[in-house]
Amino acid sequence: MAMSAAERKRLQVERQRARARQSVDLVQPISKPPIGEWLESNAQEELWQHLVMCYDGMNRQTPDFTQDTDPVSASGAFEFPTTPEGAPSYTGALGRAELEVELLLEAAKTLAKLINRYKREAISTRLSEIEEQDLTDPDKRSDGLQQAVVLSKAMDKLDRSVRTDVPQWQLRG
Repeated sequence: MAMSAAERKRLQVERQRARARQSVDLVQPISKPPIGEWLESNAQEELWQHLVMCYDGMNRQTPDFTQDTDPVSASGAFEFPTTPEGAPSYTGALGRAELEVELLLEAAKTLAKLINRYKREAISTRLSEIEEQDLTDPDKRSDGLQQAVVLSKAMDKLDRSVRTDVPQWQLRG
């Protein structure tokens, strides 16, 4: 079966993202201080404190970018993207920061999908319970139909996607 234009475009975007992950950041060869040093000396205190607060709210330790080391998987199971020559695509503290943004976005999408599925299942279960109820009593019928309408609207909301603006952070390929 032939693919729709949207499916072809989705595949094209996925291929472009995969190629970009395999390339090295364009800023990497430019002579500059490491990002950790820049963060400390460049009056980024307000943004950094906001980042610290967000990590604290997630009960996670704020990353340390003062060491210009390459990304390392905590479990060893994660395979880092590499260039076609086999060199790591993400290097140094800047690479760790970029990879963290990418993985946090991916984790947020995955967690949102799980929450969405959980809520759908809960709503479907409740709608089934309402359908199986004895609705001969007019008050129960009114309450049941009202709940069903509210839950159906909630289910429609779960069909939608949320968009958020994220500043461009990668300069690859």
